[in-house]
Amino acid sequence: QEIEARWRLVESAWENSLPRNLMLVEYEEKNRNLIGVNSFRRTTVTSARPALNGYQKGRCFYCFREISTVYGSDKMADVDHFFPHMLKQCDINKPIDGVANLVLACQECNRGANGKFDRLPSIALLERLFNRNEYLINSHHPLRETLIAQTGSTTQKRQSYLQEAYNCSTLFVGAS
Repeated sequence: QEIEARWRLVESAWENSLPRNLMLVEYEEKNRNLIGVNSFRRTTVTSARPALNGYQKGRCFYCFREISTVYGSDKMADVDHFFPHMLKQCDINKPIDGVANLVLACQECNRGANGKFDRLPSIALLERLFNRNEYLINSHHPLRETLIAQTGSTTQKRQSYLQEAYNCSTLFVGAS
């Protein structure tokens, strides 16, 4: 079965004219299948820790527990995608790895027993994300221009952007 599954993934990559390093494999829980996705691989976003921490001041975005951005710390923060990668199923153009979608989370909130994983956070947390992004834009933080480019040039456009992404995500992801 394993050989057959691997072969199907290779054939899918060939069918989509993808080099093997661009084939993304995801688990489809509904049918319990591994599926090949015609998309770019996830990129590492851990380098965003220090910039994100400038706003979060050493606290988890979700529970406010103390976190660290120092490598090797037992409280090392995870860089979490607020909108999970599954949002790509709804809109391939959303910058999933963009700073507007990244937050620092403690390991328990991100991947612990009751962690977020691929679930969509609550609407109250969406408001917190919007407020975080607005704070960074209005404080002329170095990420200001990046956030504006990713989410819109006006407050209303940025709010609409996040709400549309949230609405879209609810079609594919369970809320936490």
